Amino acid sequence: MKIAMVSPFPHQKNLFRGGVEAAASVLAYGLIAMARVDIHIVAPCSGRSAAMEERDGMTVHWLPTGRLPGFVGYWTSYRRSVHDLLRRIRPDITHFQAMAGWTLGYDGPYVLTIHGIAERDMSYQLGASVRMRKAIIAYVERVGRMKSQHTILISPYVLDQLSSQIPGKRYLIENPVDSDAFDVKRTCQDGRVLFVGRVNKRKNVDGLIAAFALVKGMYAQATLRIVGESDNASYLNRCKQLVDAHGLHGSVHFIGKADRTMVLNELSQAACLVLVSRQETAPIIVEEAMAAQIPVVASRLCGLPYLIEDARTGFLVDPAISQQIAENIQLVLSNANIASAMGKRAREIALARFHPHAVAGRTLQLYHEVLNERASS
Repeated sequence: MKIAMVSPFPHQKNLFRGGVEAAASVLAYGLIAMARVDIHIVAPCSGRSAAMEERDGMTVHWLPTGRLPGFVGYWTSYRRSVHDLLRRIRPDITHFQAMAGWTLGYDGPYVLTIHGIAERDMSYQLGASVRMRKAIIAYVERVGRMKSQHTILISPYVLDQLSSQIPGKRYLIENPVDSDAFDVKRTCQDGRVLFVGRVNKRKNVDGLIAAFALVKGMYAQATLRIVGESDNASYLNRCKQLVDAHGLHGSVHFIGKADRTMVLNELSQAACLVLVSRQETAPIIVEEAMAAQIPVVASRLCGLPYLIEDARTGFLVDPAISQQIAENIQLVLSNANIASAMGKRAREIALARFHPHAVAGRTLQLYHEVLNERASS
C-alpha cells in the first residue's frame, strides 16, 4: 500500500516542535514496523527550497509554504502545491493531519485527522490581526471538515465541540506515543514538578508558577522544571518576573528547547507532570507521562478529562484556582503510595490506548476500510 501523509513533520528526527509533528512521526514509524507499506510524507517547510529526503524507510517531501501569510497560504497556494505533488506520488490513500483546509478540492481517497480546534487555540495568541486570522481559519476549516467523508478524532472532546461540522464517518483513534516513553526508567527526584510544552498564555505557565509558589510553602523540597520554547518574549519575561516576585529563584528552572533525549530524561526524574492549560485537545506529553508511570495534575477542561481519570491516574483541577492546583500537586509529592498506584494505572491505560503498534493497527484497518468502500462504490 502506498500512503501519503500530509502533515507537519520534524525537520530532524526526534526533534518535535509540536504535538502534530510527534504524532505523525510516531504513526509513520508504527505503520512501517507492522506492515509492508510505502510511505511518503508531504511536509511544509519555510526558509528552504523544495527537497526530497529518504529517512528510515520513508520518503519525506519538503514543500515550501510560500510568501503568503500562513493563514491564507495554507489553503490556497500551498494546498495547490500539495495536490500537484500528490498527483505525482499517486498514493493509494492520503492521510491529511491537522489542517482540513489542505483537503479542499482533493478527489483521491483520503482520511482527515483533526488534532485540535485551530480557531480556539488562536484565541490565546497576541497581535492586532488575530481576530481576522481566526475568522478566516474558522471558515476554511469548517468547509474542510464538512466535506470529509472519513474523519479521525483524537479525542471525544473534538466531537463534543465540532459535531455539526463533521457529517461524515467518524473514528476515535488517539495519538500514538513513541515506544521509548514506555521504556523510561524512573529515577524520581523528590519534589520535582515537570511542565513540558510551549511557554505561552494558552498553556497557563504563569498560573502554574503562581500555584507552585503555594506548593513551595507546603513542600520545601519542591522544584519546578519548565521545558519548552517560548512563543512570546514578553510572556516569558512576565513568567520570570513572577518567579522573582514569589522568591522562587533557584526553585524554578526554565530549560528551554529540548530534544527527545532531554525530554525522556526529564520524564524519568519527574515526581509528577503538571499541565493546567486553558485550552487543550489531547496533549501527547500527558500520554507520554502516563506511559512512563508518572501521575499527572491537569486542567478539568476540554480534552484533558478524557485522558486523566481523576484520583486514579492523576488529579483534575480548575486552572484558575491556584490553591486547588497546589494542594493536588502537594498530595502527589507527599504520598508515595498514591503516586505509585496512579502511575501503574496510567501505564496500563497507555499500553492499551497509545502504544504505536495499537494505534498504527487501528489506522491501517481504517485505510483498508476506506479503500474497500471506494472500490465497491
